[in-house]
Amino acid sequence: MKKSLSALLFSVLLLTAVSNLPADDEKQQEKIHHEIVVTATRLETPLSEVASATTVVKVESLTPVSLSQAQNLLARVPGLFFLQTGLAGGTGSVFIRGANSEHTLFMLDGLELNDPVSPARSFNFNLFNLGLIDRIEVLRGPQSSLYGSDALAGVINLISTEPEKNQVELAGLYGSYKTFKGDLRLSRVKKNLFYLLEFNSDDSGGISQASSAYSGNQEADSYTQQSLSFKFKYRPVSNFNLSWQTRALVGRAELDAFGGPGGDDPNSIQKSTFFFNRLELDSFFFNHRWEQKLVLGFQMGQRRNDNPADEFHPEIEQAHYKSQLFKLDWQNNLYLSSQHLLVFGFEEKLEQGSSAYSYFSSWGDYQSDFPRQKASLLSFYIQDQWRPWSRLSLTSGVRFDHHQSFGPAATFRLAANLDWPEQETRFKFTLGSGFKAPSLYELYAPPDNLGPIGNASLEPEKNLGWDAGVEKSFFNRLTLSLTYFETRFKHLIQFYYGTGYQNLGRARTRGLEVSLKVAPVKNLDLTASWTHLQARDLDHQTDLLRRPKNTFYANLNFSRKAVRISSEVYYLGQRYDLDYSSYPNQEVCLQSAFLVNLLVSYELKSTMSFFLRGDNLFNTRYEMVYGYGSPGATISTGFRLKLF
Repeated sequence: MKKSLSALLFSVLLLTAVSNLPADDEKQQEKIHHEIVVTATRLETPLSEVASATTVVKVESLTPVSLSQAQNLLARVPGLFFLQTGLAGGTGSVFIRGANSEHTLFMLDGLELNDPVSPARSFNFNLFNLGLIDRIEVLRGPQSSLYGSDALAGVINLISTEPEKNQVELAGLYGSYKTFKGDLRLSRVKKNLFYLLEFNSDDSGGISQASSAYSGNQEADSYTQQSLSFKFKYRPVSNFNLSWQTRALVGRAELDAFGGPGGDDPNSIQKSTFFFNRLELDSFFFNHRWEQKLVLGFQMGQRRNDNPADEFHPEIEQAHYKSQLFKLDWQNNLYLSSQHLLVFGFEEKLEQGSSAYSYFSSWGDYQSDFPRQKASLLSFYIQDQWRPWSRLSLTSGVRFDHHQSFGPAATFRLAANLDWPEQETRFKFTLGSGFKAPSLYELYAPPDNLGPIGNASLEPEKNLGWDAGVEKSFFNRLTLSLTYFETRFKHLIQFYYGTGYQNLGRARTRGLEVSLKVAPVKNLDLTASWTHLQARDLDHQTDLLRRPKNTFYANLNFSRKAVRISSEVYYLGQRYDLDYSSYPNQEVCLQSAFLVNLLVSYELKSTMSFFLRGDNLFNTRYEMVYGYGSPGATISTGFRLKLF
């Protein structure tokens, strides 16, 4: 508690002192800004007209250190909690409104990024990279009526950037734990075409993934990642666009055997490669009344784990995972009138994957091969957007999917947004359903000597969720938003020794999201969010593990001429986990944590800026996952340079 009070006092005193600097002579001009999002409706829509709980994170406003650390980036999103084992390269999970990590669909410009060969088809955070990304749109609540399988809890969509002028940009960072980051971006704009090219490299000496607070864990686990991204867009005539983007990524992460005492492993390594391609054809017909978008996508990934014998671990482990995803999406937008839009389309998706795992020791050998399997999903979706009144926006949609294994699945979504401008207030409501198709591994994994694993008779996981919210502005300086949500899950896929995967799980999540934006004086603004969550396993009447009941984030930002100072406060509430190093597994309580970050940046010219950033300034010791380490106080410095 003393640390919490000290952190708040430190942030307030520092920013108060700086805010007393001489006033800027330049007259501040008010800007009317209507932020546009595309994920909520598949169309460009003003955020003020979107009923779904949506948060937009602008990449341009982030420092290079935030771009490579998902925790710093995602902590600012209400209703979302991210955790990772270690500093970088460890296993990551994101819980939207308390749902499982695999219930969140990750996308890049609408193309799925979830790994088809992972046991539950979740996103691999070793591939987290923001090269050529303009913003991140986080959509909370069931979204399967638009995006199909995996979007039970919500969608995280990375939106790629489009350049405004010819430019070469360099950025670099160096910080604690021998962390280095470098970026080079080149953009070219001509009359009918543009292209973007970006290379970035991340390298960190890391910390011990198995927490150094326990005996036997001293060796740091490093992480490196390099990526190359390219985007091309051609517009020969006013009613036709062709866009193509490709990216390749390689990563190397050192891993530990497990969390807790003695979990250190000096030579366990995972290498990842990822290849992504997306081609889009966009055309208008009938005087721009009918728009068609044809998207062809392909992604391919590989992971290799190699853990040779060492002094303390005489066993040998090796694993190789390969996956591919092909997708075709034909979207049609009918602009029936200025107040009425109809979206419909067809999708076809094919995923395939394989893996091989081997274990050799003096106690015996074990081999588990998952031969290549594939699954296809055919879909049709339709959505109606109607404004019967200038203050009321109504959205309804349905989707029909057919999976080659379990057959049909139908989902729906209803949304309403009511604006009351005289009171600077709007009301929002959504109701929707979602589904998640069983993964390739859950369906087809071969049995081992302990019994069955895969189950070809699995049904999809399903949920039904709703939320209701109100957003109120005061004096054009303060905006307060409150949203209540509740979601019920059924047919959750769980593994049971002796019988394999079964559709037996049920869960319920509900809670409150509160967000605040305020600009009390010129050049000073505050954003804050608080989430209260109740996530229950309905079968065992217990709280779901690793979900904090309360999280809080606040950012106090001051800018004057060339100087910007930003202070972040993040509170992570108490939650429960399992100690897997003991037998039988014991439930443990992970204590709450209070983290404070500080950024100071200076813009030397319009073409160059420098920054200094400190994270976890009070060196708080905490664990996101039991037995795994989290970084202490760190400092980093870097620059951005625009050559022309």
